[in-house]
Amino acid sequence: MPKSAASKQSSPPPPPSPHNKKKASGTTFSLLDKSRKNLDILQGLVLHKEVISSQFENELISFIQAQCTKGRSGQLKKPTYLRSAGARSQGNQREALQYGGFFDFNKARPGKRGLVPDFPPIVNRLVNHLIDEGYLDKEVRPDSCIINQYGKGDCIPPHVDHESYYRPISTLSLLGEEPMLVGTKFQTVKSCTWKPTVGTSVALPRRSLLLLGGNSGNVSKHCISSCRGERISITLRKQPGPDWRPSLDELTKSSGGKKRKRDAVVTSTANDNDNNEGGDGAKKKKKALSGSAKRRKKMMKLKGITTLPESGGGDASVRQQQQRQQQQQQMTQSQNSSNGERTLTKKRSSEKQAKRNARRLERKQKQASADTKCNT
Repeated sequence: MPKSAASKQSSPPPPPSPHNKKKASGTTFSLLDKSRKNLDILQGLVLHKEVISSQFENELISFIQAQCTKGRSGQLKKPTYLRSAGARSQGNQREALQYGGFFDFNKARPGKRGLVPDFPPIVNRLVNHLIDEGYLDKEVRPDSCIINQYGKGDCIPPHVDHESYYRPISTLSLLGEEPMLVGTKFQTVKSCTWKPTVGTSVALPRRSLLLLGGNSGNVSKHCISSCRGERISITLRKQPGPDWRPSLDELTKSSGGKKRKRDAVVTSTANDNDNNEGGDGAKKKKKALSGSAKRRKKMMKLKGITTLPESGGGDASVRQQQQRQQQQQQMTQSQNSSNGERTLTKKRSSEKQAKRNARRLERKQKQASADTKCNT
């Protein structure tokens, strides 16, 4: 809930001198999580309202919508322009533009540098304005920007921004007013819709700037549930240095099951080698035969072809070569034998057919002789 001291509105102070800018104050929030030893999970969450003029908002909206139009027509390529698609999106058609630094959505961490263009002039104007007005600290000047354009029903699931990004992370809301859910535990109501079970809902008016720092940016997750209408957000972050690399744990997690399966195969192979190199009592693990190998083995067994028994010593490759040679010889002998049997069978069949023809001719001659005697 907002702190009462911050929520009280007083007469607006006079604008500070350009030479002596003070840090702007905004609405702060607080919520103790009993499951985390009464940790204030909203510490560092600050909301500033009306940080830009309506005219500047319209300029930003026009620029973003024009860029998204180029992206849909193919004039703006990936990963500068991205759009949610596929089974994972579950109907979410949120569009994204990236400038300054590439964020890998699939791995949820900073990606390779140089894949997206630098800040366009209008985004530089925005950053300069927020720093000049005291909303952002110039020491952590943002150099990475993600612009999300939401349609009705679009969303972004609960997440924590990668730890390598400097805090606070700032989000400027344009075009529509939608709440951001911030907390440590969420319940899924339906596809693209959540509600915080340990957390709060923060309304984000048009032209407002939300800062996620402290526990709100490092411990709590945040999300946008199914939008009631159109909305645009501009998220500004300072990315890690050019020498940053993901940790070994991240690389292991990103490789997923493939790496674990590959490690299991390597471990199994190593264990087999250890067993083969052991004492006389160690048994050699046989490799499973493929389907075609099983069929060949069965055919050889039916034809009486035996395999070469394994000898205790000698080189394995030599034994395999000898075995293949013996199998080829046995196969040749078997084929020759089969050919001889087929020739003999054909010969016997032709002899039987000749005898049948001779008997048939003899019967016809006897019948003809009998008919002649009757006529006479």
